Amino acid sequence: MTIGKKSLVNQYYNEKCATYDDEERLLYFKVYDHITWRYTKPFIPKHTNAKVLDAAGGTGKWSVPIAREGPHVVLADLSDGMLDVAREKIAEAGLNGRIEIHQTDITTLDFEDETFDMVFCDHALCFVEDTERAVHELTRVLKRDSPIVISAQNRYPLSLSILADDFEKGMRILHGEEHFMMQGRVPVHTLGPQEFRVLLESKGVQIREMVGKGIVLTPLVLPVERFWTANYDQAFADDVTKMELDLCERSDALPLAGHIQAIGYKS
Repeated sequence: MTIGKKSLVNQYYNEKCATYDDEERLLYFKVYDHITWRYTKPFIPKHTNAKVLDAAGGTGKWSVPIAREGPHVVLADLSDGMLDVAREKIAEAGLNGRIEIHQTDITTLDFEDETFDMVFCDHALCFVEDTERAVHELTRVLKRDSPIVISAQNRYPLSLSILADDFEKGMRILHGEEHFMMQGRVPVHTLGPQEFRVLLESKGVQIREMVGKGIVLTPLVLPVERFWTANYDQAFADDVTKMELDLCERSDALPLAGHIQAIGYKS
């Protein structure tokens, strides 16, 4: 029997769950996470009766800091393994009363319309085959005039980084005719910046800003070993972080970003 794409992703993360949080030590994610939090924190509702959906939140990497800002967080994910790790982290953080775990697929969320005061979905849409359906569901469960913070993997730098090794494959990915396979097994779904904007707006999201993450830290700029490592010079990391922050809000630099974080409100 052929394993479906959703099952492949689930299997991958069940296998990866024990070491998933180790990636936070890599320079790439130190910078990526810094930018993510900088452009997420201001939109988190602070009142304790607010509800935030951390969609495809995995090990609770973001659920914990979001809950510490005040709201109740619903951590939704499909992977048993990732959620088991999340339960341990939430208990260790003393946040069992602030974070609720819910096993579900973000393309078929079993929540009522307009349940949440904020929806957060980072580094997950790229592993969803039906991105349009996922965005529909995420906006459906969001209250009107409430914020959504969501990221997508940018097709341009990913495909261009492949051209040197496999020109035809890079071109197929660039034109959306083929998916990049992470570790040769998990399909990565990409969007161009304008495609991402149009998709969100078609679901009733009024875009406030789109932020580029990973402009300097891409194979187009630096060798992978310079940023996909936990052994790095702090002065270099500080310089890279400053440069990323300088570039991330520049609209003309957005097509160069590895990931695009959109912040908007449901109209």
